[in-house]
Formats: sequence, structure tokens, C-alpha cells
Amino acid sequence: MKKTILKISLIILLSVSTNYAYSFNNSYYRLIEDRLTEQTTEKEHIEEVFSNSNLIKSEEEKIYFLGCDFEHSEENKQEINNRLNKSDFFRNYKNELKKYHLTANNFSKLYYRNNNDSLENNSDSSDQCNKYSNINIILLDNNELMIPYKNQLFFFHRLSNEDEKKLNDLNNNGKCVDIPQKEIMESVEVCYYQHMSILDVYDAMSTNPAYIFREKIGIGENRSVTYEDEVVDVEYKWKGKNKLEILQHFEGGETSYIFKHKKNGTKLTTIHSAD
Repeated sequence: MKKTILKISLIILLSVSTNYAYSFNNSYYRLIEDRLTEQTTEKEHIEEVFSNSNLIKSEEEKIYFLGCDFEHSEENKQEINNRLNKSDFFRNYKNELKKYHLTANNFSKLYYRNNNDSLENNSDSSDQCNKYSNINIILLDNNELMIPYKNQLFFFHRLSNEDEKKLNDLNNNGKCVDIPQKEIMESVEVCYYQHMSILDVYDAMSTNPAYIFREKIGIGENRSVTYEDEVVDVEYKWKGKNKLEILQHFEGGETSYIFKHKKNGTKLTTIHSAD
């Protein structure tokens, strides 16, 4: 499951246009984990699905989440209320709304999956998105995003301006390609980031928890750490000032990130190997 979520996150952050003239200026949201409690139903599942990827709100007023597009419905508050009523939202989430002191007056916008897109597109991503076809994403008047899921409400806060700039710079300067492999259990992706140092790329990627780049690192600082919550051992190995290898050892395999800085930017090779 972890590999699936990680691949989704890679698609979200690294699938960029080959046309560098296009500039990303997206907004990014992340799960507010402090609002999860020990009583949260299927807490471990929720954390695995929602914690390891950002929601991206694009300039086109779409939200990209778990590899799926959620479209903005041009509705006023009454129309939002009517649409949610049809899905029994207010009945199913009555206690949750009361818990957080929320009413329809707190809802600013509604985003939903367009099922017609799934019917027209028979790709694997559409199959993945069908799992979330009944999800609505609600923008609250305090600029948080709220997702009703399994009769619970989950909230997402917007990242800081600094972190959003890092992610948008990563997308604006990056170009990625998948390298075909003979081994079925291995995948390789190569990305090129113009005008960015190794630390620039690392810091930007560290804003997405799926990469598990938690350490604040400097050039030449080698270390080994273990994250028990992710069941992973991580090694940081510098080979001179212009090459960094990060090896993540999971129970089910290994992920390697190889950063090489050259004159015009940084090349990143990502290798996923399953046992």
C-alpha cells in the first residue's frame, strides 16, 4: 500500500509539462492530523490514504488529489446545499458537523469527481479514481478544505507561502521521464531540475511527507536514521559536494534517490525496487 501511495504522490508532484514556458502557481493543502483522535474509525487507513499526499488546487480551479481531478462546481451556497442534500450528506454527517460547529453557511465552494471523465477515459488512473468517485471536497470559509469520508470529516490546511513557492519552483523547473525496465518489480524515473541545487530540490520534495525527507541536511553531512512510524531505515551518503544518495530500506523493498548537481541544475534518479 505504501508503494501505491508513494507512486501517486510522485505523479502529483513530478508529472510536469515538457513546455517550460508554462508556469505553475498552484496551492497545496495537507491533512490536519491533530484533528484525528484515537477514536477515529479506521485511523490507520485514513492516515495512509490522506497523510501521504498533498491536495493541489490549480489555477484552473480544479483540485488534484490521489491522482484524480475534482472539478469546481459554479454554485452559490443554496446550490451547494441542494447538491449535498441529494447525497444525504447532512444526515450522514450530522454529528460530525455539530462536533466542529459547521453549517452550510461555512461552505464556500464544492469540488466533485466528474463521472463522465471516468467513462471516457479507460486508463489505470481512471480505475484508481473510480474508488473516490463519491468523494466531495468542500472549501470552507476559513480556507481549509474538508473531505467527508466514511461518515467522518477530515480537514486540510494550506501550506505556507514559502513551501508553496518551493513546490511550484520544483514543477516549473522540472522535466521527468520514466525509464523502461526489464525487471517487473523495479521502476526508474529520471528528473532534471534547471537552475536548482541538490538542496533546493531536496527541500522542495521534503514538503511532501510521502518522500520521507525529514532530515535537515547540509552538503557533506552523512547520517543514518530510522523512522519507526514508517518502518524504514534511511541512509544519507554524500559523494563529494555534487552527489547525494538517499537509500530508504522498507520491509517490502528499497527506494533510492540519487541527486547529481551539474552546471545548469540537478539530475534526480529515483529507483523503486521491491523484494
